[in-house]
Amino acid sequence: MGLDYRPDFSLSADGKDITAVMQRNLISLTLTDNAGSESDRLAISVSLPDTVPTPKKGALLRLGLGFNGELTDKGLYVVDEVTSSGPPRVVQIVANAAPMDNRKQPGSLQTQKTRSWDNVTLGDIVKTVASEHGLVPRISSELDSTQLSHVDQVSESDMNLLTRLAKCYGAVSKPANGYWLFLKEGEGKSASGKPLTNITIEPHQVTTWQCRFSSRNDVRRVVATYHDVESGDIKEVSTGTGEPEFKIVFKYPNYEEAKAAVVARAKSVKSGSDTLDITMPARSSLITLVAEGHLNLEGFGDVEDGKWRLKTVEWSLSESGLQLRLSGDHGVVTTG
Repeated sequence: MGLDYRPDFSLSADGKDITAVMQRNLISLTLTDNAGSESDRLAISVSLPDTVPTPKKGALLRLGLGFNGELTDKGLYVVDEVTSSGPPRVVQIVANAAPMDNRKQPGSLQTQKTRSWDNVTLGDIVKTVASEHGLVPRISSELDSTQLSHVDQVSESDMNLLTRLAKCYGAVSKPANGYWLFLKEGEGKSASGKPLTNITIEPHQVTTWQCRFSSRNDVRRVVATYHDVESGDIKEVSTGTGEPEFKIVFKYPNYEEAKAAVVARAKSVKSGSDTLDITMPARSSLITLVAEGHLNLEGFGDVEDGKWRLKTVEWSLSESGLQLRLSGDHGVVTTG
């Protein structure tokens, strides 16, 4: 294939470089980068001799991935599960994206809390929660300045609180690599506001591809209910007109959250009806590709061509080389 396609990786465990032994004994390595709130995942299968130390549960892994020694940092992952079998001895390691170095984490993301905020911005809440867990907040500018009159957190974890608010405001919320990311879904930008890597793909570059177009999510009107504090009544807020109608089951505590939720849900039901799956050999120009970016199809067909949002970017390394699987939808390209 040429030098451009010779895959390479590095791996450390709790700061100790274990690249050499992993390279000698690797069976497969799969890195899955997910859009939304789902954690990114690293899975490694390796034929380790019993004399080689095995990464333990809770170990902090750092992965670099690339070609010919030119590696891109793919972040930190905490080992959640280790399985060994044999003979011969094969060790399977599963790790999820680390919110931070877990040995320094002052509190659990899942601990339930009760508190409330008045007259704050969405950014204020994200910054407060992030700082309590030793994380650096990374917030889209539009979301950072969104004004909220009142937010309650009642017997609810910080993780669930920000996930709930993210759904209301069409955002992605997840801790990763020492940051708490709170980004506008589908806008194709990083937390710093810089555009994510966008690529154009033609049929000759791929191994397999499939596009699926469905009308099952063609919702014309979205409705939510909320509690009106002044009157004590349950009221409705909606966006769009006509049928079919989608009604959000959850009852929101105020108008602001309900209104934001119907706008976000209206975008998501439109974006989810058309889906894309591609498998292809990886190459160096694609190594910085991440979920939430966009790709353009050219030369596939009149309905297939155009811009798609990436929801999953999966790298799979084995003796057959480094393969790339991309899945996405037509998404909602936001402006601002």
